[in-house]
Amino acid sequence: MREFVLRLNSAYLENERSIWICEPERVSDASELVVFLDGERYRDRVGALSVIEELRGHMADSWFVFVSEASPEARWRECPCYPPFAAFVGEELLTWLGSGYIDVNRIQRRVLAGLSYTGLAAAFVAKEYPLSFQRIISQSGSFWWNDCWLAEEFRRLGRKIPVEFWLDVGTQEVRENVRHREDAVQVVSQIEGVRRFRDALLAQGYAVQYKEFNGDHDYASWNRSLVDALKWAVPLSNPEGVANCQDT
Repeated sequence: MREFVLRLNSAYLENERSIWICEPERVSDASELVVFLDGERYRDRVGALSVIEELRGHMADSWFVFVSEASPEARWRECPCYPPFAAFVGEELLTWLGSGYIDVNRIQRRVLAGLSYTGLAAAFVAKEYPLSFQRIISQSGSFWWNDCWLAEEFRRLGRKIPVEFWLDVGTQEVRENVRHREDAVQVVSQIEGVRRFRDALLAQGYAVQYKEFNGDHDYASWNRSLVDALKWAVPLSNPEGVANCQDT
């Protein structure tokens, strides 16, 4: 898999970050694009590149793009439902990729993936830019943020946007009243936040794949669940409909 790294200076965010682009084996046949937020974490700690290699022959030929954080401090600011970050991902990034790196006219399905805080951000991008990505992978998404605000926003939308969701979370992610920093206090547990978001989506008729894995808020657990998430997101064939399921 050929890979190259570039730098993208965002007008929306007024900062710069690395973007890794992984070419599919058969560029002319690739009709899928998977964008990973938290690019460093997915590459270096989740082991996403190894998962992708493992799934060769079980997924459609796809472009894989990894988006780094500008800085740890920027991640705290940009990930919790921040409109400029949604504009960067849902508009600026895709335009930039299509300007000379990926033939977007061949892309039939776009997938956005994130974990923890970027799992929340990925779902917010779907709300703000509902035509930019058709599928969202949120691994242990931080839907606890702001008293589960995003779940209530989806309930209030009044319309169903054309997006399908993969949500997973660990059965051990049960800690409450966690102070991550002075301006980030997690009142409800990770698992409760994800369940509330799942319920909000189901109440509005969304296609949701939901999985509770035996694990905690850690990279090893996300490595294991990413296998099934990618097989769902970019399957070799696209069967009619997406079932609601729970694997505990």
